[in-house]
Amino acid sequence: MAKKLKIMDGNEAAAYIAYKTSEVCAIYPITPSSTMGEYCDEWSAANIKNIFGEVPRIMEMQSEAGAAGAVHGALQGGTLASTFTSSQGLLLMIPNMYKIAGELTPTVFHIAARTIATHALSIFGDHSDVMSVRQTGWAMLFGRSAQESMDMALIAEASTLKTQIPFLNIFDGFRTSHELTKIEVIPDDVILKMLDEEAILAFRRRAMSPENPSIRGTAQNTDVFFQGREAANQFYTNAPGLVTEMMNKFGELTGRNYKIYEYHGHPNPDRIIIIMGSGAGAVDETVNYLNENGESVGYLYIRLFRPIDAKEFVKAIPASVKSICVLDRCKEPGAIGDPLYMDVINIIAEERQGEKLKVIAGRYGLASKEFTPAMVKSIFDELKKDSPKKHFTIGINDDVTHTSLNYDKSFTLEKQHLFRGLFYGLGADGTVSANKNSIKIIGETTDNYVQGYFVYDSKKSG
Repeated sequence: MAKKLKIMDGNEAAAYIAYKTSEVCAIYPITPSSTMGEYCDEWSAANIKNIFGEVPRIMEMQSEAGAAGAVHGALQGGTLASTFTSSQGLLLMIPNMYKIAGELTPTVFHIAARTIATHALSIFGDHSDVMSVRQTGWAMLFGRSAQESMDMALIAEASTLKTQIPFLNIFDGFRTSHELTKIEVIPDDVILKMLDEEAILAFRRRAMSPENPSIRGTAQNTDVFFQGREAANQFYTNAPGLVTEMMNKFGELTGRNYKIYEYHGHPNPDRIIIIMGSGAGAVDETVNYLNENGESVGYLYIRLFRPIDAKEFVKAIPASVKSICVLDRCKEPGAIGDPLYMDVINIIAEERQGEKLKVIAGRYGLASKEFTPAMVKSIFDELKKDSPKKHFTIGINDDVTHTSLNYDKSFTLEKQHLFRGLFYGLGADGTVSANKNSIKIIGETTDNYVQGYFVYDSKKSG
């Protein structure tokens, strides 16, 4: 069957799968995830059907808390439901998220990861919102491109039904959510094959119904609460294996193969970077360049951040590695280190006890701060040192606490690109829309790979 290629951004790619696999979407707009809900609303108004032959019901609520509550209620009634959010919107969903996970209810929330307002508001992307919900009991899948926004959305949907654990399908706000690329659209028959019919029926059977009375949402005392919490352990222990199973099935159906922890680079590297999200693109280009020029480096990409499979994680790290840099796209003030770094340190302490491995922590890309191959090169250079900085920032000049690494701003890998254009526009002058149209025309009428990234600011029109 001929592949269907379409130019779309990460939001449309994720919304496409959410719409196809849901019966209800409860929505509330927040930048940069708003367009996911808007697409679903538009498709529903046009009577476009999901894979079950129904038109999903789209409900706009009065807040993100309301959207999460509506999804929770729909799930309790045995309805496949989803929502989309970012930043403070995700934080408003936390009480319902604890309940949905605690009740082992399958669903997928699609997150265009964005900065949480601290000393100032920022509408731009990093991982501070999703790292604030890692304790809720939701599985967390990280995609690194618009194609992966779609692919991970389907893998998450298939996995949540098999594991009974709710999933977050996460991709970087603006950098992936609004970036136009050529997407291989997943056909309906593949979506249907990915979803286990028996798992869907099992979910329906657990629905609250006066015909099959059950009790849930109770208050519990000290005699049973602790036991109930621990009884869910097996679902989390089994989840990474089931996600791997779904990724393998997806690979067989589409030819696109994924792993929960994926190593790229030199077969016997001495230094590696560990990363999640779109920043892996810059790391990938730099690793290829450095290896072509006599270095021995690589990187480990993390797709499944929760629940972490420590043994599989360690197996994915080449045995030759002597030094590791863990890159976090968020800041946890007052902690010994940021979340991914702390997990890696714990895994290595437990699984590779007694081995001499140097592990350092870097922070990058907060509020969509650019992350370039020049910065990646400076990190690999830092890892060469006998005493590298244990905790650093990259991409800024920290002249207050002096955490930042220096990097060569003239270093670039631009020569590999066939054409690059930079267009400037004022708010609402039509420049973005015109460029989107141009990229779609080029992508859909030629075999060229296209990528359109739009740098928005928070100023208003004009």
